[in-house]
Amino acid sequence: MSQIKTIVIAGGTHGNELTGVKLYSKWAADNHYYKHACPSAKIELVHTNIEATQVCRRYVDLDLNRSFANRLLALENPSAYEIRRAKELNDRFGPKGENTKTDLIIDVHNTTSNMGVCLILSTRDPFTMRASAELVHEFPNCFIYYQPEERGESPYFGTIAKADICLEIGAQPHGTLDASLFAETEKIVLRYLEMAEEWNQGILQKKPKKTVDVYTQYKDIDYPRDKFGEIRGMVHPNLQNGDYKEVKSSDPIFISFDGKDIPNEEDKSVWPIFINESAYYEKKLAMSLTLKTTEEW
Repeated sequence: MSQIKTIVIAGGTHGNELTGVKLYSKWAADNHYYKHACPSAKIELVHTNIEATQVCRRYVDLDLNRSFANRLLALENPSAYEIRRAKELNDRFGPKGENTKTDLIIDVHNTTSNMGVCLILSTRDPFTMRASAELVHEFPNCFIYYQPEERGESPYFGTIAKADICLEIGAQPHGTLDASLFAETEKIVLRYLEMAEEWNQGILQKKPKKTVDVYTQYKDIDYPRDKFGEIRGMVHPNLQNGDYKEVKSSDPIFISFDGKDIPNEEDKSVWPIFINESAYYEKKLAMSLTLKTTEEW
């Protein structure tokens, strides 16, 4: 993007992830918190999954952040609340594709995994790469997770914009607030807005590139299960709370209920994230395995 003209900041895409919900409430009540940060762009705030927040649940019918694939947006008269809401959001901020009205979406989430401040990028957009690299050097607990997505079939809210950043902040139990994580999240979002202004003024592009570690999505893995589909093991204690930690081939990754180690079956090192995320048990996802590279961004 040569210019970032429209920015959407979203909270509550999952209704019980309260940092984004309360950041939305704070900023919606008084725009002086953020308007000064990027005066050259139109900034909109949105509480994405209102009904789920009202009952303090991740979703009502379906996961809203798995509802933005083109095939779902094309459904006529869907019964599920989240599909209807996805269509509303797409009409407001899209439509998804080349003619979208939105240049950048910043979507604020929480995770029960010990991921610190995780900056998730779905595309190698020049602005999101440069800005995220700056933040990794400014905030010691900040990490870049690159999750390449074919935008048309991607189910994530952020992909209705030209570029997006999904913030995953944790560890934080769902349905709760954490003052330190709230403050850090607000600083991160403000810094993205300030750097969007620098981008629009041609300043950020002139700064030296930064060396960063990039954790790129490799594969998702489930918990070990028996022939009936029941979980028969847990995340290994050596790995619990160890997001971004290297796991070498044959290192233990799970432990069975009778105490037997279950090794990493990959033939190479992997760096797991979203370890033991509570919301992912229903998705049969124990963790996401990434590959780590060092790059100039």
